[in-house]
Amino acid sequence: MQATFAAAEAPSVTVDSVILPDSQQWVMHGDATGRDYLIQVSVPDAPPPSGGYPVLYVLDGNARFPLAVVGRDSLTLRGPDGGTSPWLIVGIGYPDTRRFNGSARSEDYTPAVSNMPAIDSRGRPVGGAEFFQVFLHDQLLPRIATRFDVDSSRRALLGHSYGGLFALYTALTRPQLFSDYIAISPSLWWGNGFLYELPSVPGGVNAHVLLGAGDQERGRRPAFAQTSGARSDSLPAMCDNVDCFAQWLKSHHPDWIVEHQTFTGADHGDVMWPAMQTLWRFLNRSRLDKSEQ
Repeated sequence: MQATFAAAEAPSVTVDSVILPDSQQWVMHGDATGRDYLIQVSVPDAPPPSGGYPVLYVLDGNARFPLAVVGRDSLTLRGPDGGTSPWLIVGIGYPDTRRFNGSARSEDYTPAVSNMPAIDSRGRPVGGAEFFQVFLHDQLLPRIATRFDVDSSRRALLGHSYGGLFALYTALTRPQLFSDYIAISPSLWWGNGFLYELPSVPGGVNAHVLLGAGDQERGRRPAFAQTSGARSDSLPAMCDNVDCFAQWLKSHHPDWIVEHQTFTGADHGDVMWPAMQTLWRFLNRSRLDKSEQ
């Protein structure tokens, strides 16, 4: 079987004057969210496995899609003449955006929380994560499945900051959407730790979760765990949010594969590059684990 990517249709994607080979892009309108999305896809140089390509979906695609493609094509290269890991990469971004669309991502990536205003302190809308989930489930995932030869059982979601919050929220509320969730520097302070209060997910879904943060981020991110009296009975008083959440996931979802990584010397702005090397090791090991089940 071959991917449905056709060179004549869109042989490459140009991002800030850098041409990414074997890539294509289009704009999709989200019916549930009411906004347009820039979808960018990179086909690996390896042929699809027998079950189709596994797919990595990348949030904040304008900024992170090129990084993910470069990471796959350099960090998974099997020698100068070898191929790379056979993951199709899908970037989910916004039209007419250079790196980040603050207003759109603020709404799409944050869940609705009771007693929280619909507009944040910077005047950005919030609370639209469920509508963004509907866009993914009803429109984007089916579109990718019809255009490319993909493995529907191997879908990973990568998010950073607000995107990491959305990845974890999705893992806990709709875990069947993806098989693997990568949350780098997730904004766990959002809603004063409301993720800990979510009801248990349905049984029978065994997610693979990777959490990570830079060691230079401590003390710079809002941290409810150190100050919230409401959670003091169940959270260590001086526990870093990402450490705490990794421990909580392991204890509440013992059937899940949960990994946690701290990246030495990395801050919130540059943590994604060291995270890439860990990400590809995690995904490829997770893929092998899945094939043995």
